[in-house]
Formats: sequence, C-alpha cells, structure tokens
Amino acid sequence: MSDKATGNKAGALRALFTGAGHKFIELPIVYPARVFVELAGEDLRRQLYLTSADGGEELALRPDFTIPVTLHHLASGIATRKAGYSYLGPVFRLRPGESAEFIQAGVESLGRRDATAADADMLKLAFDAAALFGVKKPKVRIGDSALFAALLNSLDLSPPWRERLARAFGDTPRLKKFIASANGKSEPPHSELVGADVATVRAAIGERFATTGLGEAGGRTAEEIAARFVAKAELARGIPKRAAGALTAFLKIAGTPEKSLAALRTLAKREQLDLDDALAAFARRIAAFDAHGIDADALAFAADFGRRLDYYTGFVFEFPSPRNGPLIGGGRYDSMTAHIGDGKVAVPAVGFSVWLDRIEIAGKPRAGKR
Repeated sequence: MSDKATGNKAGALRALFTGAGHKFIELPIVYPARVFVELAGEDLRRQLYLTSADGGEELALRPDFTIPVTLHHLASGIATRKAGYSYLGPVFRLRPGESAEFIQAGVESLGRRDATAADADMLKLAFDAAALFGVKKPKVRIGDSALFAALLNSLDLSPPWRERLARAFGDTPRLKKFIASANGKSEPPHSELVGADVATVRAAIGERFATTGLGEAGGRTAEEIAARFVAKAELARGIPKRAAGALTAFLKIAGTPEKSLAALRTLAKREQLDLDDALAAFARRIAAFDAHGIDADALAFAADFGRRLDYYTGFVFEFPSPRNGPLIGGGRYDSMTAHIGDGKVAVPAVGFSVWLDRIEIAGKPRAGKR
C-alpha cells in the first residue's frame, strides 16, 4: 500500500474514532520502564527498548498506548470522570518476524459506569475500524478474564495457586501444565513448619535470626522469607482433584456466545460453582452485542482465551491475523488506575488497539480475487 493510501486510511480511522466521541491526543514516547512492567507483567520486559536516565532510572520507549493514555487521564483531571481518547502513532516492541517499530491506533474509554454498553460500543467500533481496511467477515475471538477469576474464587484453592493460575491465564499450554502437575503429583517440602501460617513461620525464622545475630538473609526479612516458604509449601501441595477437573472442563468450553453460556451454566450447576454474577454479566453482554447489531456468528467465545497482559480484568477480544498476532485487540481493564494513580481509585476502562501494519496487509485483496 502506498504512503498516500496509508495516510488516507489513517486519516479515516482518526475521523472514525473522533466521530465516536474519543478525543485525539498526542503522548510522550519515553516513560519509566517500571510502569509497563508492573502493570503489563514481566513477560513484557523482554520486548521493551530500554535506556537509563541521568539519575539511573530505567526508561522505555512506549510499547503500547493503553498505559500512557491512562497516565494522561489521571494527570489531566478527576480520575472518575468520563472521558474517551483516541491515538495514532509509533510504538516500540520486539516482535519475532516483524518490525520492532510500528504504527498503532486505537481508543480508550474511561469512567463509564455502564460497562455492558461500553463493551458493546467498543466491539462495534472495532468492527467499523476493520471494515475501513477492507477486512471482510472477520471471525472475532472473545473471552472473559472476570469469568475465570470467578471460577478460581469458587474453587478450593490456596491463595498462591489462585495467583499462579490467574497469571497464567491466556497462555493455555502453560495453564494446562500447571493444572496437570498440581493434580496430586507433588509433595510439600519436608519440614515441621509445613501447614503453618505466615505468623508461625515468621516466629520460627525470627528465632533463628536471633541466634545467629542476623536481621535478614539474602536481602530478605523474616516476614518475606516466611511468606515465600508458606507460598512454596502450598504450591507443592497441589490442588484438589475436583478443582483440577473443574478447571480442565472450563478451559474446553468454546463456541458461539449463546452455546458457551449454556455450557458454562451446566458446568457451574454440576460443580456447584458460584458463577452467578459473572454469568449474568456474560448474558447481558451478549444481549448488548445483539442490540448493537453485532452478528453473533462473527463471534467465537473461548473460555481459555485471555490477552497476555496482566492488566485485563473482564471482557477481551481479538481480530486474529492469518500471520502474526492480532489485527485488533483489546478489552476491559478496570483496575489499572488503582495501581498507578495517587488516589488508588479503580476507574472502569475499556479500549482497543489497531496494528496498522498488520491490518493493511490483511485488508488487501488476494491475487486473482476482487
């Protein structure tokens, strides 16, 4: 596609987003690296372009726009206000087989309390963006991080196992490996402290520190060592077979939204899982998609689908590419402002990004076809 054609499409995309009520903003390119790692997870660190400031602070070229837009929102007014933003510009991220500098466009909506309608608005706008580039009849993957979180909370799992499984969500092979290895195949460490709480372990470690005259070991305090010991012991104990079975059955659910909802309700009833609120939200979202004119046949739900960034908290979606990565991807990230804002207030938020280099290729007609 020529530079002129690319510019025309980018201009049309910007007009689409601003016309939908999302103010166009320009943002800095360099940010403290820690904000990306803390919010998006350590997996992102390997993809960052890093440098250091004069004072030694680690800096990164922005790898996406979602976090910078959220920082802008927090710095420019009351966190809980309703605001929509759009953007278009370069981002920098190492991608196997693709350019590490590429143009990304997208929208972010913060502060809307009508989450179901906001999710549907966002998905409809993503379909409109795909149509601008000639992407016809896309099959969109959808998932729900909140549904998986509700499942974890309904199962007999220790906090360390909930955290481990939650962090693996979106990486299905890794998640299945954890479930298989935890299903009665591990033994806890041999110690009289196995099964004790953090306070008891801390007291025992404190006594050992006192006899040696040390206040820490390896840079860790007694509290940190105790918490780590208890977590490792719980992880080594594994998870109950019933929980492993429910997790395995959940991850297999896939299909149209309506059929998947029926399968999820059947699983919840059979395993006596408290998923009522999450399933009710799922049902409302399906109704909102229908009200927005979104074709249910264009949506493929997968219970194991989650986007590989730690900040997603609910509905997620991707327009898959026939080559590398998604053409469009996004979802809900309601907890982000609570982690980076001074007020620690959680603000409802949902958005998506368009990878212009990928979607331009996907929208081109194939040879011999018109």
